[in-house]
Amino acid sequence: MQVGLVTGERTLSLVDMPDPEPSTGKAVVEISYCGICGTDLHAYTSGQPYNPAICGHEWVGHVSGVGAEVNNVQEGDRVAIGVGHACGQCGSCLRGNTAQCEMSFAGAIGVGPLAATHGGFAKTLAFDAGRLYQVPDAITDEQAGLLEPATVAVHALRRTPINLGDRVVVIGGGPIGLLVLQAAKLSGAGCCVLLEPAKFRRELGMELGADLGIDPLQEGWQQQLSEFIGSDGADVVFECAGIASTIQTSVDVVRRGGVVSLVGVASHPATIEPGIWLMKEPQLVTSIAYLHEDFAITKALVADGRIKTDPLHTSTVALTDIESAFSRLIEEPTEMKILVDPRLSS
Repeated sequence: MQVGLVTGERTLSLVDMPDPEPSTGKAVVEISYCGICGTDLHAYTSGQPYNPAICGHEWVGHVSGVGAEVNNVQEGDRVAIGVGHACGQCGSCLRGNTAQCEMSFAGAIGVGPLAATHGGFAKTLAFDAGRLYQVPDAITDEQAGLLEPATVAVHALRRTPINLGDRVVVIGGGPIGLLVLQAAKLSGAGCCVLLEPAKFRRELGMELGADLGIDPLQEGWQQQLSEFIGSDGADVVFECAGIASTIQTSVDVVRRGGVVSLVGVASHPATIEPGIWLMKEPQLVTSIAYLHEDFAITKALVADGRIKTDPLHTSTVALTDIESAFSRLIEEPTEMKILVDPRLSS
């Protein structure tokens, strides 16, 4: 079986691996779709070592086999990737802080006993059954392929203090940014401004609920933002671009005492201006991955259309065309989310 893995700078290889077998506590899943994530793209462009377990971590498929001690799924079930329940035994759980369960988080970042051998850029994979969750009939396969990033957005909003009527700025109009934008509107944001240089993504953001789209590369963008939300700044800023420089931008545009929520994963060190941080006294929130219960919330929001994923899905490719898909996502702003369908032939 061939598995798509990032193996170097702008190098994606189809690596031969054994066909997976069901084993104790694990199920074999036949992949229907796997989305290409921004984290995958960062690894592809940087050339830094990338854990095979998370190369392709946005997938949906059907269970084709189960091992011993698996009782939450059975053959034929349509399932998607998730995280396990809090283990109740690690240091965080024993302190009563189950939201930071070390075992669950380790699985989410591809290490420890809950990690898979490889990701979903493959026809099948063996996966810890406790991390699988059922996909309801109201959600299509294509929508289910975006449930994982939608859950990242939901987790970010559940961690971020936001009040009814707040003025919100979202930095970055990629898939995560536009999902966070929708979740912020659902959470009571009075207005949402999207900072995004690509015209296509700004326009899509407006379709999905943004009240204003601003090009941050255009001269005078700060004045445009100030005139719209007020000179004191935004109540809440979500940094979703994953760019080192926009971490400081987040604090620049938030009001004094406002909230800055870091959602994007920057791959380079960031330079900040400590004096501005001290004077503004922002509340800093960070979020990574998700909790087990976030998936149930997200499924409901996608199923009834309160979070829309269809507009984000721009292309579908075969596994053999995956490297060209990575290149398009980097070079073409009109490509938002590409799903890899390993059932297709190129």
